[in-house]
Amino acid sequence: MTTLGIGNVGSGLDVDSIVRALVDAEVAPRVNSLDRKEIGLRSELSAVGSLKTALSKLNDSLTSLSDGSAFDQIEITSTSDVSITQTGRPAISDYAVNIASLATSQVLASPGFTSSSTVVGTGTLTFEIGTPTYASGASGAYSAFSADGTKTASVVIDSSNNTLSGIRDAVNASDAGVTASLVLDGNQTRLLFTADESGAETAISISADDDDGNDTDGNNLSQLAYNLTAGFSNFTEVRASQDASFSLNGLSLSSSSNTIAGLVDGLDFKLNNVTASAVTVSVKSDTAAIEDSVTTFVNSYNDYQTTLSSLMDYNDAAGALAGDSTARRIQAAVRSATTGQISISGNSFSTLADLGIDSDRYGKLAITSSEFQAALASTPSDLKAFFSGLTTTSSSIVADPTDSQGLADVIKATIDTYINSTSGMLEVREDRIDSAIDDIDDDRLDIITRMESLEQRYTRQFTAMDTLVSRLKGTSDFLTNQMDAIKAAGNR
Repeated sequence: MTTLGIGNVGSGLDVDSIVRALVDAEVAPRVNSLDRKEIGLRSELSAVGSLKTALSKLNDSLTSLSDGSAFDQIEITSTSDVSITQTGRPAISDYAVNIASLATSQVLASPGFTSSSTVVGTGTLTFEIGTPTYASGASGAYSAFSADGTKTASVVIDSSNNTLSGIRDAVNASDAGVTASLVLDGNQTRLLFTADESGAETAISISADDDDGNDTDGNNLSQLAYNLTAGFSNFTEVRASQDASFSLNGLSLSSSSNTIAGLVDGLDFKLNNVTASAVTVSVKSDTAAIEDSVTTFVNSYNDYQTTLSSLMDYNDAAGALAGDSTARRIQAAVRSATTGQISISGNSFSTLADLGIDSDRYGKLAITSSEFQAALASTPSDLKAFFSGLTTTSSSIVADPTDSQGLADVIKATIDTYINSTSGMLEVREDRIDSAIDDIDDDRLDIITRMESLEQRYTRQFTAMDTLVSRLKGTSDFLTNQMDAIKAAGNR
């Protein structure tokens, strides 16, 4: 508040202080009332936010129980001979895997050269990938070769890369489907070509277009030719290409790769070692993980109960919702949804108590592990249905492949009534409180306007009074002076 600063010209009064005191006395009750109202609203807003947060966490803890994914958690065990990756929801079962041979890629070794800097020759090497027919039936020299026309590449060898190491780098920089490397063999260096992919159909054939004009004499660049059907083989096959050969539960199978995607629905297999006998891959329900998911729900429910009890407690400093009808309604509705009966035809369970989850006198839940595990072991499908509802037959339902009969769905539907982002009761209440706080801000602006108006009016009144007092004082002084003059004249 500002004053005009008229001082005490005529009256001798501190008019500025008087005006300020009068204005403050008139507006202070209204300001104090707004302050108290705002404190109450902000306390209520904080309480509603805390309750909404607790309900949201409870709602989140129910998601995997509602869609059934919590009960599809599995535990996979296997020996080091087979690695398993879960990609979906495999059936609970045991699988006997017997690995007769692993898939391999072909490896060819060149003749020995003096060193990696030895100049070989120039021209073009053409690499083909395809299926060989071995003369011996297994490996070594092959009598025929069927090239895959989509897997052919040519590598130009010139004066810039015609050494053994230069050829290695040129091949590796190409898209020939072959990896080249140099190996020290005693006092000689050999060039190895390894097919990038494994399997019986990934053997290598190499033709040389030698700049010396003779592609088959085994000199210069033709030293690196390996084309048995054309009659020359300057490389030695040190490892043949082959498919993996194995059996699954007695069924004989083969694969060009040791990593087999979708061998079993929901599982990828990686074959690591040849086995002397069948090894077991066990896929079973992960009962500990399932209990953890249910325990997470139990803990979230108890946290919600603790928050709500504190907010509704008259004796608690945080009890901003003590006596609040909405809070009481939420407490009753969520408790009823949680501890009520779920009726699913033919299901062994109808309440949480049937699963070893009991409620104490304070409304808190407690899970007894041994009882829960016994219920899970007895009828796991019923326990899943109790929480998640009955499985639908429609494949179009992706987010929640169950109906809405399960306990988790019932609780989530109840919670949604209060925390839904558009129509939830708590969301609507937050909006109302925010609006009320905005109204208080408007009221404060009105008070400021009123204070300025009062200040101006009081200032005008006291200014007029001060002017009048000044005039009266002037008249009084004049009359006093006149009387003093008359009195002095009479004494003479």
